[in-house]
Amino acid sequence: MTSIDEVREQYFSWDPSQDPEFAPLIIGGGPIGGKGRSLLYAIRVLRDSENDKLRSVVLPRSRFLGTNVFSEFISQIPNLNEMEGEASPEEIEAAFLAFDLPDYVTKALQTYLVETRDPIAIRSSSLLEDSLQFSFAGKYMSTFLLNSDDSLEARVRAAEEQIKRIYSRIYFPAARSYRIKHGLGRDLMGIAVMEVSGRWRGDYYYPTTAGVGFSYNGRRWTTRIKREDGLIRMVFGLGTMSTKRGYARTYSLTNPFLRPEGSNAYKVMKHSQEHFHVISRETGELVTVDIKEVWRDSFRWHPDFSTYAGLYIYDENQGYFAPLDRTSIFSPAEGKVCMPFESFPRVHKKFFESMSKLMPLLQEKMGTYVDIEFSYEPLERRLELLQARPLWIKDRCEADRPVFDDCVTILQADRMVTDGSKEHIKYLVFVDPWQYASATDYQSIARALGDINRRLAPEKYILVAPGRVGSSSPELGVPVRYDEITSTACIVEVGIPKTGHMPELSYGTHFFSDLETDDVLYMPVFQGDDNNVYNENWFDETPFEYGPHKAVRLYKGDFTVYMSGDDNIGVVACGPLPQNGE
Repeated sequence: MTSIDEVREQYFSWDPSQDPEFAPLIIGGGPIGGKGRSLLYAIRVLRDSENDKLRSVVLPRSRFLGTNVFSEFISQIPNLNEMEGEASPEEIEAAFLAFDLPDYVTKALQTYLVETRDPIAIRSSSLLEDSLQFSFAGKYMSTFLLNSDDSLEARVRAAEEQIKRIYSRIYFPAARSYRIKHGLGRDLMGIAVMEVSGRWRGDYYYPTTAGVGFSYNGRRWTTRIKREDGLIRMVFGLGTMSTKRGYARTYSLTNPFLRPEGSNAYKVMKHSQEHFHVISRETGELVTVDIKEVWRDSFRWHPDFSTYAGLYIYDENQGYFAPLDRTSIFSPAEGKVCMPFESFPRVHKKFFESMSKLMPLLQEKMGTYVDIEFSYEPLERRLELLQARPLWIKDRCEADRPVFDDCVTILQADRMVTDGSKEHIKYLVFVDPWQYASATDYQSIARALGDINRRLAPEKYILVAPGRVGSSSPELGVPVRYDEITSTACIVEVGIPKTGHMPELSYGTHFFSDLETDDVLYMPVFQGDDNNVYNENWFDETPFEYGPHKAVRLYKGDFTVYMSGDDNIGVVACGPLPQNGE
């Protein structure tokens, strides 16, 4: 029997340039980087499968640049080593844009773009991304191009410019601090150029659905589902909404009818997608569309629109969902349209059957858990694979429950936790939900967290904040960057119904990838829910120091975090307060 180590060795040693189907897609020498190689390996595994549905999975029209192109390009840039760590991101990018890519790259892009007039995505694919542990999720750059100019020269020039921008990100602070934190050396960048999944629907380009999938579900919302059966996060529109901290429909492949937020109609509505990402023909950029403004016209493009969308009706209790069709009439005071994807698992059983075979097969052939990105056209049953790479899961053993004598429980959760325990943490950083709800200077609050992070480093601390930490939408949570929370030992997201800030069980986003890699414990707390504790009195009555912003507080004490994935319980407790300023 082949061992796991042998399987992994075969996976990592596979070279797409030796595959007759994929070699013509590669521009320049050297490896094509983690994203590119892993994607092509997954497609090869599916092509060789005995399952007809898996063999029909589509690879978008693509080209891949080898790392030799990157090395050849940066050799032109003077004083690059001195620039790193001293120049601003803007200065670094400008230096990269001032030089040309090799001629053979320009010619290869011309050949590719002659036949490609739909929007394209240009994605980083660095060598260090080809790792079991370090995903670099969100640390580099991926971008979209409308690719509609009548001039082929202009379209090639635009693609080259974005490639150079991605190259420059190797030297940006986010990636540099990530490499330093994990003791990683220099990186080399490959590039994947791919047609964007989807089609034009009026002035917008997007797939009907897209998302991410994981062969292991380490953060269950109920013990009724199994970790090993994996999960999917699916959105309407471009899949960028599923990799960021926006709302998405989360399915366990064990039981796709079980929702993380339960069956309460109000909670389903609060956790349902209300916006989706598209590429705009007018601006040529990724834009966010409010489904409440376009839902009626969406039936024109999606006859099955009610499979994804629903009409939530307000009432004096928890509200309810009513049937939705193009003729539905209601006022904003009566109800709203959102995207609960309620009937999707019933209507599209074949999709879940395919995913239940696809991810275990890739896991078997890679020798490790996997994560994927995909798009899916339900009416055509067209599944495109956009990414497939190892999913690193830290080995954790059930921690012994600490002794909580003389401790005060300040936070408690009942879902989405893994095993872990951390004791004698000296600091807790708290973002006041009420101050944040009334604030308009969200970025100032995020920068204040970065200031405290730098001041406390290397001391670890607990971060407690409303809504979704690291959200790209500030109204949903503090838009803090990775390099501003590098010393956190545990992140607690607090849902306060009256402020409207709710954690989103967004396992599978770049945010959660970083938590796993960095061994950061996480738990969501929902004020008012059974088995959840948000000890507001403790936060109000315990002495604290204001941070650089009045919404940020710093508490000093003896804090303990304990989590049990088997029991689905997480606790943050504070021991006796220090005396006489100790």
